[in-house]
Amino acid sequence: MRLPIPLICLFLSLPALASVDSDFQAAREAYQKGKFERFHKVAGKIPDSYPLAPYLRFWRLKANTPGYAALQKFIDENPDTPLSDRLRGDLARQYGRTENWAGFLAQYQAMVLANSRPDQELQCFDLRRRLAEDEKVEAEGVALWRTPRDLPSSCDPLFTALVESGALTQADRLARLRLALDAGNLRLARELSAHPSVRLGAELAMQEDALTRAQRAPERLLESAANTPGQREVALYALTQIAKNDPEAAARAWEAQQGRFPEAEQRCGWGQIGLHAARHHDPRALAWFARAGTPQSESQLLWKTRACLRAGKWQEANNSIQAMPETLRNEPVWRYWKARALKALNANYPANVLFAKLSQEINYYGLLAEEELPTRVETRPVEYKVTPDDLKAAGAHIGLKRALLLRHLNDAGNAVAEWDWALRGMSDRQLLAAAELARRAGWNDRAIITAEKTRGEHDFDLRYIAPYRDLATAYAHNNGLDEAWVFGLMRQESRFVDYARSGVGARGLMQIMPATAKWIANQLGLGRKAHAKVASPETNIRFGTFYLKRIYESLDRSPVLATAAYNAGPGRARKWQADTALEGAIYVETIPFAETREYVKKVLANAMYYRNRFGGEARPLKDRLGTIAGRNPSQPLPEDETAPQP
Repeated sequence: MRLPIPLICLFLSLPALASVDSDFQAAREAYQKGKFERFHKVAGKIPDSYPLAPYLRFWRLKANTPGYAALQKFIDENPDTPLSDRLRGDLARQYGRTENWAGFLAQYQAMVLANSRPDQELQCFDLRRRLAEDEKVEAEGVALWRTPRDLPSSCDPLFTALVESGALTQADRLARLRLALDAGNLRLARELSAHPSVRLGAELAMQEDALTRAQRAPERLLESAANTPGQREVALYALTQIAKNDPEAAARAWEAQQGRFPEAEQRCGWGQIGLHAARHHDPRALAWFARAGTPQSESQLLWKTRACLRAGKWQEANNSIQAMPETLRNEPVWRYWKARALKALNANYPANVLFAKLSQEINYYGLLAEEELPTRVETRPVEYKVTPDDLKAAGAHIGLKRALLLRHLNDAGNAVAEWDWALRGMSDRQLLAAAELARRAGWNDRAIITAEKTRGEHDFDLRYIAPYRDLATAYAHNNGLDEAWVFGLMRQESRFVDYARSGVGARGLMQIMPATAKWIANQLGLGRKAHAKVASPETNIRFGTFYLKRIYESLDRSPVLATAAYNAGPGRARKWQADTALEGAIYVETIPFAETREYVKKVLANAMYYRNRFGGEARPLKDRLGTIAGRNPSQPLPEDETAPQP
């Protein structure tokens, strides 16, 4: 049998392609090791038509000390790669540091037009440029200042100018000190007390060792704090340290000491006690919030709202949501709970208006909102299936082609950067074609992330891909688990990247910790070294489903409790139960750990979409959430009986 001419050409070209790839890897290695003579020699063998040739040109440029003109030439000649954006950012920084505002503006505007996201260093340079051109930037500068995070040094001249003009006041500086202390950013707090351009001033500054003493002996510092603004902020920090562990003890201490503080700071103290009481699910939280008056931070406002939900105080919950800033109030979570509050208050029409709009969104709250509506909304997201022509166009896209080749050559960082750069400005159909291209290449996380970017046309088979279907379904059934739930959990844990490894050492599709893998292997009666294979898909799914079944059965067969336990540990999941029965959705909303709270929502929403995809009997999400039984104080915490968390 004779092969068609195109196939013969393809087979003949494969060794040549492999050789060029090998040369590219050798050139990359030489560049990374600083062996520039070898780099130039090997790079010279690679043709300009090679898809990754821009990287060779980039490395040649960086191997020297390029001038502005050389950098600009590369940017102009390579606009379809994120390397140009990287150099544009470098140029903008160089122009900003020398206050060449015309040069800076050209680069900054080009980044914005390219849908790039200038970082905070560049944002500060831009505000300084505008200030130098007599634009009004005071409000934006002060808004940037009010953060608990560290800011780049490019912001310092901006803040100095705002201090000198009177736009950045002592109140603003004290406000940032409080934000830093609330966030535990003690390095920033110390800097604010001592930095020459924005320091609080001698009469307002903290004592040098105050924060250390507040950490080591918060009760003692609270009793002895000097009556200056800076020291009073440290005292509030000490009060917060007490409240984090024991809100009741903090309330007693504040009752005794608050008379030495101005009224606004007294209210702030009660707000901090209320916040941490709400996180502990202490029923006295709302009483302490009442003593605080209007919440003085976003965290206090959010946890006051959650405490209202936990207590079934629907009118207060509605009022609290209404008091949120517009950006918060418009998030799906608070639109849903506002609608629930209105429904509980018999305001059914405005509640259903909110539910109807929210039900069109593809997320946890969209699913819950749809189930609240008296009649099913007929307009559903538009489904689209990629055509061969769509896929052919995606395969020819140079950015996607480069990304796939970089991934093949084990350069994950540049591969992701190329992929994301290529997606800019794509239509929904182009995004779905790219997602399908990634799926076929086994790049599962990019397939999911890309499919999730669509706005009007969607493909739920791509959003909710199901690799390892045979393995996962078999082990789910063996353990009496819903396969849709297992897939929902795997999708959230690893995006089906079988080599995924977390910063704390969890491995594989279901992200299992080494200690848990050893425990599971022992429970299954496997050999002493069986846990060493935990990264392999079959072992990982086998171990993960076994562990999920174990915690599911030990936690009242509640998918909510078991999902929370898989992320945060069985003992915590049990600890977060109320003394009496609690609606599952409210339990989830009041999980103290933000990571676990969002994890549970996403896993259970994923399970719903997988069930729709797989077919079979569908349960409403509200049924999956169910009612969480009241905690039995005499029951031992599951962590005493089972393995560590995965």
